[in-house]
Amino acid sequence: MKAILFKVMIFCHRLVKGVANRILDKKFLRPRNFSNDMLRRYSKHFSGRVINVSGWRDEDGEGGFYRDYFKNISDYVVSNVGGQGKGFGSAGSRYEEVELDLEKEIPPHLENYFNVVFNHTTLEHVFKFQLAFGHLCQLSNDVVIVVVPVMQQIHNTDDFGDYWRPTPMAIAKLFLENGLEPLVVKCNDQPFAPVYCFAIGSKKPELYKDKFLKEVDFQMGAFNYGSSLKRESMNNLLAKKI
Repeated sequence: MKAILFKVMIFCHRLVKGVANRILDKKFLRPRNFSNDMLRRYSKHFSGRVINVSGWRDEDGEGGFYRDYFKNISDYVVSNVGGQGKGFGSAGSRYEEVELDLEKEIPPHLENYFNVVFNHTTLEHVFKFQLAFGHLCQLSNDVVIVVVPVMQQIHNTDDFGDYWRPTPMAIAKLFLENGLEPLVVKCNDQPFAPVYCFAIGSKKPELYKDKFLKEVDFQMGAFNYGSSLKRESMNNLLAKKI
């Protein structure tokens, strides 16, 4: 009887999610829309050189290009790893493209070269996650913007696997360990679709004090599981008050 009840509850759960995904506005459900909206909100505050790391063709999934989000920059580069179907050579003539593998050492001439390093939903596919995150920070002389799935089904191709679902706290701690102050850490916490974490860290946080409010929120999964977040413990775990 309990086994039957369990199956019924699973069916009801999937039914509710299926209905929600059909009748609710996709902008409230689709995690890509969330991360794009967040990038639109903050990208106007950045200038200088920008690189979209592992950016493939720089498409935003809504018919646009991420280059167009950054209104006040001087240069825009896309990098891709070689030897993959969606790798180096994918960016086309629209962009300057460089070959870059986040699991290998950053070329010396690219260290601290960019003002903004942007990376959207690729870190979960890099097995050496912490090394790759450090390399993103190494490319930047100021800002790193990352988007990672924190709750999502496994997805892979013949070219790459799917290894990680880092929590918002993990992203904040990685920023701190690489010398960046977390300025924005936010999830589209919701029960019906995948959840992304959008995060911005800076090596020069004083530049943004008068431009936008700091928004660091470690909540994730509360709509599905409730919250047991102990905010009073955060500073000890991160070894820094943020």
